[in-house]
Formats: sequence, structure tokens, C-alpha cells
Amino acid sequence: MESDNLHQPLKIVPFPLRIAFYLGIVLLMTNINAIVDSFEHPAIPYFDPEHITVGAVAGIISLIMLVILETYLRHLYRALQKIRVLESYLSICANCKKIRIPDSDSRNKESWQPIESYITEKTQTIFSHGICPDCFEKYQTQLKDMPESRDKKNKAVKQRG
Repeated sequence: MESDNLHQPLKIVPFPLRIAFYLGIVLLMTNINAIVDSFEHPAIPYFDPEHITVGAVAGIISLIMLVILETYLRHLYRALQKIRVLESYLSICANCKKIRIPDSDSRNKESWQPIESYITEKTQTIFSHGICPDCFEKYQTQLKDMPESRDKKNKAVKQRG
């Protein structure tokens, strides 16, 4: 049921509002030591050198953490957009397994591309081909039958000639 949430539009706070929020957090973190000390130790001045130093360090660390957070959120947003594209319906040929490029004419030959190239374009996936046990068994049987049928034909030709 979690995948149902993927189909709802994202509610993203506009960038200027996020920046204002982040600046508010940084300002709060730079002043938190002085604010707490003003209640606990009213004799210490608000602009004490220790408050300024501690506030600057707290503000820089907060700013770095918020930049990391914003970068991570952008990465997650891009990943979610890719997931939404990949989870949409794909038209796939029942015979050759080519995928029709979304929003293209199905009668146009250029609208179809191999599934490997489609997925490689949309993701960072690289394909390496192998053969599953069922297909291996099927093709191994076919390969075994091929030389026998050739030998039978050759023997029949020799017997006639």
C-alpha cells in the first residue's frame, strides 16, 4: 500500500521559504548560548566574547548540516521522480520484448527500443547477459538434436548415392 503514496503529487516547500527557514535555524543556533545564559546568568552580557565564539561555531556547524540536508533532500526528490517514471505503465511487445517509448506512435518503428537500452537510459543499470537454467536446458537439447539430424541426413544421402 505504500506505493499508492508515490502516485500523489509531492508537496514541496518553495526554495525561498526553505532558505528563510534554514536561516532562521542558523540564527537561532548562533544565539542559543547567549539566550540561555541571559536567563541563567543575567550578569553575563549578551555580546560576551564567549557567546560570540560559541555562537559562531554553532552557526557554522548548523549551516553545514543544513546544506547537507538540502543536498540529500534534492537527491531523494530526483530519485523519487525516477521511481515514478519507472513505475508508470510501459507498453512492451509480447513477442520481442521491445518497449514503446512513452507518448509515441505505436505504429512507428522508431518508437520501439530494446528493453535493455530503455532501462539503461532511465537508470544507471548496466546489463550483462546470461542464460537461465530453463533456457539452458532448452537450448542444450536443441544443440544435441542438431548434429544428430545432420548425421541422419548425411547417411541418407550416402545410402542413395
